[in-house]
Amino acid sequence: MRTQINVCLVLIIGFLSNYSINAQGALCSDIEPFCAGDQRLTFPNSNFTNSNQITGEAGPDYGCLDEQPYPAWFFLQIEEPGNLTFKISQYENPNATGAPLDVDFVVWGPFERGEEYCSASSLSSGQIIDCSYLPDAVEQMSIPGAQANEIYVVVITNFEQVPGFISLEQINTGQGSTDCSILELDLGDNIAVCGEAQYILDGTSDEAVKYEWFVFNEASSQYEVIPNEDGPTLTVTTSGNYKLIITDELEGKTEEDDVNVTFYQKPQIGEVSILSVCEENTEMVDLTEISGPLIAPNSGNESKYEVRYYASLEDIENGNRVLQPQTFTFEENKTIYAIVIDRQSGCKSLSENFQLKTFDFPEFNLAETTIFCVDQNLDLLNSVKLGQDLGEGFNYEWRVDDVLMSTNAVVQFDDFPVASEISVIIDHPVSGCKLVYFTVPAAVSKPVLVEVEVSGSDFGDGYTVAARPENFEGGEFASFLYRLDNGAWQEANVFTDVPPGSHTVSVRELNGCGSTTSESFFLVGYPRFFTPNSDGYNDNWNLITDNNISIKQLFVFDRYGKLIARVDPTSKGWDGTYNGNDLPADDYWFRVEFIDEKTGRHQEYMSNFSLMR
Repeated sequence: MRTQINVCLVLIIGFLSNYSINAQGALCSDIEPFCAGDQRLTFPNSNFTNSNQITGEAGPDYGCLDEQPYPAWFFLQIEEPGNLTFKISQYENPNATGAPLDVDFVVWGPFERGEEYCSASSLSSGQIIDCSYLPDAVEQMSIPGAQANEIYVVVITNFEQVPGFISLEQINTGQGSTDCSILELDLGDNIAVCGEAQYILDGTSDEAVKYEWFVFNEASSQYEVIPNEDGPTLTVTTSGNYKLIITDELEGKTEEDDVNVTFYQKPQIGEVSILSVCEENTEMVDLTEISGPLIAPNSGNESKYEVRYYASLEDIENGNRVLQPQTFTFEENKTIYAIVIDRQSGCKSLSENFQLKTFDFPEFNLAETTIFCVDQNLDLLNSVKLGQDLGEGFNYEWRVDDVLMSTNAVVQFDDFPVASEISVIIDHPVSGCKLVYFTVPAAVSKPVLVEVEVSGSDFGDGYTVAARPENFEGGEFASFLYRLDNGAWQEANVFTDVPPGSHTVSVRELNGCGSTTSESFFLVGYPRFFTPNSDGYNDNWNLITDNNISIKQLFVFDRYGKLIARVDPTSKGWDGTYNGNDLPADDYWFRVEFIDEKTGRHQEYMSNFSLMR
């Protein structure tokens, strides 16, 4: 009787299209029938997702199979005698695409129908017909001299131990055949319907004259007949457990099977455009780092979902996923495709694609030394802010020495941090890139006072004034600018050719920590010209002096050395006359005798000046 092969193939094909994976007979006691027929038969392998039988059970002699990972037991019955040859293959996908998976097998026989196949005596070394342990995804199984109605037991193992699909087909049809009448009605166990409003269960049998469909009522714990459903197919729109009873007209027997149908929403997939990697690590990229954003639109625990990655659209169509996404070879601008899978249902989302890019960290500035302007008590004059916001996707850790201070992009100090260093770790989780910056905090203050040192005189090469800041915080970190009176600021602390008169020197801390001005100091000298024209400006000539110099004598001469005037330094000075008469505009000379009160030295000095009218 061959008619039931149609039921088998229709249900298996429907079953595979929804990726519902059911374990085959993991123990010999759960052995299942199969036949090759005139088509390739494909079914899920046994693996860690659908079987707890990690290795072969004790008792049978497994011949060449030293290991029997995830066994699946089957038996076949011979219809037409002959030398039968079968091709057994195992791949990641049901259409023989994707990763090739090592498949191995043992065949025992022959046995008679009704005989105890699974005993140790039956599955002995003497009963082994064929055995292969080759590291191949495609094996050839032979049953020579097979006779009609003989039974053969086959165990197929999954050496790779990962989910996949086994295909069986007879490759020498016409030289014997298997009897498909041993196959029974099978609607499957669990069918996942992904993103569709309905699903059609098909129990078509050429020999059936009566079909009865039932649905399980959870409230009554009983199957209830579905009215007006008496055909070979049932359109299902809600999740539930459905049962079909068929009556075989020829044999007058009734068969039944039930199946769980569950409707699932398709998983959603997040939009991701770029996966960036750090410049220093561009040989490999971990694609799974982007799994979180891809899974994010779905509700529930993230562990409910799996992300599969593909190197091209063609790979998606053929089911050739990236097997080691954690160590994918990096290629700039490479487009990667991803699909989210619901682990429970096996339902898949639409695909999303993103590009691989080298991550370029935004510019971030943190000086090697950070100046904190303080007063003499080390109290901050103003708050200090460090850092900058680089935008979304960055995390920050600010530490003072090893103590965590802040996780903000910008940190503010209202007190001086007494520490050897301040550091910030900037983390970009999507790319896995991190940068660490360090700065040394330095307390700097303005000087308490400014010391002034004067050298030279106006009665020679001129005055030189040097300023020196005293009593300030900061040491080598403090930098200063200097200014004489209200002149321009300069980096040098020395002023040359300083004119006589009253002066001050100001010192300004370059980092903005304040300025200090010296006490006023006086430089003795003389004017280089005067204009005795009674306009109230420069009408008299005299020395420019203070109490630090004691003038003994001051004389004025014409160019010929004639004494013109003896000048009292305490008076207004010489008015440009001789014996009451105005002298002409000309160069005149003076000689001064004085004692430097600071040194006690007696000195003389001569020079010239101009009378201008």
